[in-house]
Parts: sequence; C-alpha cells; structure tokens
Amino acid sequence: MKDTGVIIVVYNQRDFLDDLYNSLKKQTNKNFRIYFIDNASEDNSSEHFSKLNSDKELDVKFISSGKNLGYAGGNNFGAKEAISDGCKYLLILNPDMVLSENFLEKLTELIKSDDIIIATGPLIMFGKNPDIIQEYGGEINFFLGEVRKNFSNSNIKEISVPEFLETQFISGGAMLIRSDAFKKAGMFDERYFAYFDEIDLMRRLRAEIKNSRFIVTSKAMAWHHHQWNPGNKKGYYLEYYLIQRNKYLYFLKYRLFPSLLLSLILDLIKFPVRLIWFKRVCDYKLGYYYLKGIIDGLAGKMGKPELKFG
Repeated sequence: MKDTGVIIVVYNQRDFLDDLYNSLKKQTNKNFRIYFIDNASEDNSSEHFSKLNSDKELDVKFISSGKNLGYAGGNNFGAKEAISDGCKYLLILNPDMVLSENFLEKLTELIKSDDIIIATGPLIMFGKNPDIIQEYGGEINFFLGEVRKNFSNSNIKEISVPEFLETQFISGGAMLIRSDAFKKAGMFDERYFAYFDEIDLMRRLRAEIKNSRFIVTSKAMAWHHHQWNPGNKKGYYLEYYLIQRNKYLYFLKYRLFPSLLLSLILDLIKFPVRLIWFKRVCDYKLGYYYLKGIIDGLAGKMGKPELKFG
C-alpha cells in the first residue's frame, strides 16, 4: 500500500484539474494514492480527471460523496478511506494548487525526520503572481480565532525566507499530516462546512498530542490559483459568510464568550470601513453576507449554508 493518501475534494472545479494533475504526475516521490472526492459536481470533474489519467500513470481512487459535504466533510470522507487502506500520511490538497516537483518528497522527508512532527506544509505562492507569497505558516491567537500568516504578500525576490519554520498554523489547502494524529484529534469539525477548519484542528491537535510540532519548509512550494477577482462574486459571498459564521461558531464551541463579545463589537465598529473594501474587491452585497454570517453564527447555524449566494 502507498504511504500517503492525497485527498482532493472537488466541487465544480474542473478548470483547475489539468495543472494539478500534471504537477502530481511529475512528483519525485511516487509513493502516494489519490483519493478524488467528488462533492456532487455538475461540471464532470471526475470524468475529466479520469480522462487525464487514462494511461493509469497515477493511482487514483474515485469516490462520489453523493452530495456537497463541503471542505470538512469531503476531506474526512477521503481520509477515512485512506486510513482504512493503511496510509500513514494524509496530504490534504485543494484542487486549485500546482506543486513543485519535489513537493511531496520534501514534506515527507521532514515529517519522517522526527516523531513529534505532526504536520508539515509548503511555502504557498499566489498562482497569478508567482513571486508573491500567500502564506508560509502562521501564528494563531486561539482566544480570538485569528491567524497572522507569515510573509503574506511579500515578494520572494526581496526577502529571505527560512528553509524551515516552526509554526502554529498550516494551511488546509496543502497540509501533510500523520493519519493517526488526524484521527486522534477527531478530523475536521464538519459543523464548519468550509473555512476555519484548520484553526479548530490545530487547537485540538495541540490538546490531544502533547509536545507536537508543526513545521513548514520552503523546499516544497505550491502555487494557489484561487479565483480572487471581482467576477467571482458567489465565491466571495460564500467565503465571507462562512468565515464570519464559523468564527462565532468557534467561540460558542469553546465557550469563549469574552472573545465573542469583543469580536462582535469590533466587527460592527469596523463594518463601514470594510464596506468600502467590499465594494472595491466585489460589491456592496458582500457586506450583507458578512453581516448574515455574524447573525447565523450567533444563532448556532452550522453545516452547509441554506442561503443562495447570488
């Protein structure tokens, strides 16, 4: 059996799959099986990925979830399959990533170098601005549920990035994690559906596995091709709704009531300024979904949103 299960959850993201597939095919470490989880896509994502792999060069297990389980549910679904198959490591990977050829090799070398290293991650760059860093791990304020991402928006040609960096946060878009640790921590909390999953997971991993370490390495790189543009209005609506909703679900889950009150006050005070930014990147309607996320989070609404984003 393969050492690593690569979990790819797809929901109508066919356009990203060619580049992802080609980067997976070029990996120097071939000891992996792909678990392709189709969250009820309507754009023939599974059929397209299967066609790309018509020569069976990659070991791919196609699984249909039957419905949109979200990021959390889809990855848990795939992780259970991979763990059942005996995979020691899980690579949680967004379908809009492109990987360096030594990506899995370097992350695997790092996680195998010390038993207390629970998870590793790469240096993530913006796909459309390949010299600009999106993130390289980060520090989490678990009281406020906030992440300060390292080197975010820095030009890699103008700064020195360490080869290894211990961190509290590893992006769920590209994370290699020990399967036994992931299982022990309870996997992703499916009440979030998507967004905020990593913060909650990192909190539980630290609680369940004492002296655990999380390390990112610039020897492994990924380029994130997410659609950050004003035309992707539904994407912005969904993202900001879920980020706000899930932040308040997090406060309620861990009974962080002082954090909840402080965050609510700050969110409302800063809203007029944020509304100007919303108009610049998307439109004023984004402000509605931002506020709706706060309201639904306080009401304890969880799982797949019932709203129509549009």
